[in-house]
Amino acid sequence: MGKSKLQIRKRIFWLFLIVVLFMSMIILRLGWIQLFDNDFYQSRALDQRLRKLKVEPRRGFIYDRNGEELAISGSADTVVAVPSEIENPNQVAEKLSLILEMDREKIYKRITKKAYAVYLERKISKEETAKIKSLDLSGITFTEESKRFYPKDSLASHILGFAGIDSQGLNGIELSYDQILRGKPGRIMIEKDATGQQIPEGVEEYLDPKNGNNIYLTIDHVIQYIVERELKKSLQVNEAKGGTIIVMDPQSGEILALANRPTYNPNHFAQYSPGLWRNSAISDTYEPGSTFKIVTMSAGLEEGVVNPKDNFFDPGYIKVSGEVIRCWKSGGHGKQTFAEVVANSCNPGFVQVGQRVGKKDFYKYVKAFGFGQDTDIRLPGEANGLVYSYDDIGPVELATMSFGHGISVTPIQLVTAISAVANGGKLLKPHLVEKIENEQGRIIKEFKPELIRQVISKETAQTVRKLLEGVVTDGSGKNAQVEGYRIGGKTGTAKHYGVQSYDSSFVGILPVGNPELVVLVVMKGVTSYPYYGSQVAAPMFHNIVKDVVRYLEIPPNKGSGEDEKEEEEVRKVRVPNLINHPLNEVDMRLRKLGLNFKLEGNGEKILDQVPKPGVKVDVGTTVILFSSDGLSTKGRYKVTVPNLEGRSLNDAQNLLAKLGLKLDWQGNGKVIFQKPTAGFRVEAGSTIEVELD
Repeated sequence: MGKSKLQIRKRIFWLFLIVVLFMSMIILRLGWIQLFDNDFYQSRALDQRLRKLKVEPRRGFIYDRNGEELAISGSADTVVAVPSEIENPNQVAEKLSLILEMDREKIYKRITKKAYAVYLERKISKEETAKIKSLDLSGITFTEESKRFYPKDSLASHILGFAGIDSQGLNGIELSYDQILRGKPGRIMIEKDATGQQIPEGVEEYLDPKNGNNIYLTIDHVIQYIVERELKKSLQVNEAKGGTIIVMDPQSGEILALANRPTYNPNHFAQYSPGLWRNSAISDTYEPGSTFKIVTMSAGLEEGVVNPKDNFFDPGYIKVSGEVIRCWKSGGHGKQTFAEVVANSCNPGFVQVGQRVGKKDFYKYVKAFGFGQDTDIRLPGEANGLVYSYDDIGPVELATMSFGHGISVTPIQLVTAISAVANGGKLLKPHLVEKIENEQGRIIKEFKPELIRQVISKETAQTVRKLLEGVVTDGSGKNAQVEGYRIGGKTGTAKHYGVQSYDSSFVGILPVGNPELVVLVVMKGVTSYPYYGSQVAAPMFHNIVKDVVRYLEIPPNKGSGEDEKEEEEVRKVRVPNLINHPLNEVDMRLRKLGLNFKLEGNGEKILDQVPKPGVKVDVGTTVILFSSDGLSTKGRYKVTVPNLEGRSLNDAQNLLAKLGLKLDWQGNGKVIFQKPTAGFRVEAGSTIEVELD
C-alpha cells in the first residue's frame, strides 16, 4: 500500500515537473516572441487584415497621324454576385441569363458557390448595366473596369489588332507594342476586421497606377477610309476572294494606309473566324507577275546591259533550255525598243534582259530589293516570301523570275521595293508608328526614316520612273491615269495553279518627277472576266488617287513634258502634328524641318494649326499655330485673301499654304477667277476656290 502511494507521488512529481517545464518553455517562447519576433508576427497579423486590390492602369490610346482616335480605353461595368445576399437564386439566374445571354445553369452554379463574391460577366455594355440595375436584385452589384474600344469599328483593324478581356494586346499594333501601351498597375491596401468591415484609423495605402503611353501611327484615317471603301466595292464587282491596298510615302517609308478584305470589327473580334484576323498585307504571299518587271528593268539599267532605246524583236515566244515562253500577244510585238518592251509588258523581252544581267547579278538585285526576307515592319506574323535558293536557279527559273513568275512576295515587300525606285534608289524600312508620347504629351520616341541600303543609283531610278510613265500613258496602265498628274506604274496578272482564278495587281508612283506616293493594289482570287490587272486593279488605283491627291492637296503637274530637275528644285516636307505640344518643343521641331511659324495667342499649348498635320509644303512655309487664347470665338484667326489672278496653280497653292488657306480648283493653266476675291477677310483654314484657263 505504501509502495503504491510512493509511486503515485513520484508520478505526480514527474507530471508536475513536465507541466512546469512545458509552461516554462511556453513562457520562454512568449518572451522570445515579445522581445525578438514581435515585428514578424505583427506583420503577419497585419497581412491577414489587409485587403490588397489591384488598380488597373489606363491602356495607352492609339491615334492616327493627325490625332484621330483609333483605339481608346473607357470604363465598363463587371457584374459581381455576393451569394450570401441572394434571396432567390433560381429567379436571379433566370433574369440575368436573358440580359447577359448566358446559360442559366452556369449563372446558377456561380451564384450558389460558397464564396464571398464571384464574377458573372466582365465588361458588359451600358445597356446591359441599365437593364440589370432596373431589376434591383439583392446580392448583385457592379465593379468598374477598363475596356478597350475601337471607335471607328473595322477601320484599320488589321493594323490595330485588338486587346483581350484583361487589356492585354493579342494582335496587330496592340500586340507588338503591348509593353508600351499597357502601363503598370497600382494597388489599394485597406485594413479590415473579421467581418470584412474597414477598421477606422486602420492602415490605408494607395499606389497610383502608371498609365500606358500613347502611340501615333503614320496612318491617315481619311486615306485609310478611301482605300477601304474602294476595296469593299471592288470585292463585289470583281468577284474576288480578297484584296490588299497599301499607300506609302516613299521618301520616309511611312505607311499612310494599309487595308485588307475580308475584314473584321476588333470591338467584337471573338465573333469572327481567326482567319479574318490575319493581316494579308504582311502574312500572305502571292506571285507578283508583271509588277516584278520593275526589279528586272532596274537591274538591267543599273548594270548597263540595256537602255531605253535598245532594239528587241518579239516573234511571240522565246525558247529557254527547250521550254517555250510565250508573249501574251499572239504573234508577238515584232521590232520594239526597250521602252516599248516595258509599255507592252512583253515577257520575251524581259527574259532577254534577265539573261543579259545574268544569274549572279539578277539574284543580287532580287535580294537587295528586300525579297526573301521580312521587312521588319513590327507587326506579328510577317512572312519572308519565297525566292529560289541561288543553286536552284537554272536558265528556266531565271527566265520566269524576270517577268515575276516562280517567285512569291508579300504586298509590303513589293511596295517597299517600288518605293526605292520612287525615292532615288534607297530601300527604306517601312514603318507604321510615327511617335510615342506619355500621358502628359511628352514625346518619348520619334521614328525617323531608316535607310537599309542604296539599291540602284538616282539616275537609274529616274529612268525607270520615266519608262513606267510610258506604261500609264501608252500601255496597259491607261486606266490608272488621273488628269493633271504624271503617274508611272505597272500592271500584273498571275493565274492560280490548278484553278480558274487570278491575282490582279497594279503598283503606281506619283508624281513621277517628285514622287510623294506609292500605291499598290492587289486583288486575289478574281473569278470574273476581265481579270487582268489593267481592268481590275488599275481603275481602283485611279479611284483612290483622284481622292487622295485632292485630300493631301498635291498640286497637278504643269505639264507632262516638264523637266524633272525643275520639279525637284523646291524641297517639300510634311507638316508635323503640333497639337497639344508645348511651345518649346514646337520651335525646335519646325526649325529642323526648315519651316517657320506664326503664333496666335499666349497660351502654353497648341490647340490648332494650319496647314493641318500631314500636308506636304515647301521648305520655308509658315505654319500658323493657335494657342489657348489665340483662337477667335469661332476657333480661327482671320487672314486676308491674296490676289491669285495670273498665277499658276502651283504658285497659288504655295502662297495660300503660307497664309494657312486651302485651295480648290477647276481647269488648267493660270488663275482667271477666284472666290472670295482678293482683300476679303476669312478664317485661317478656309478654302479659296479658283478657276484656271
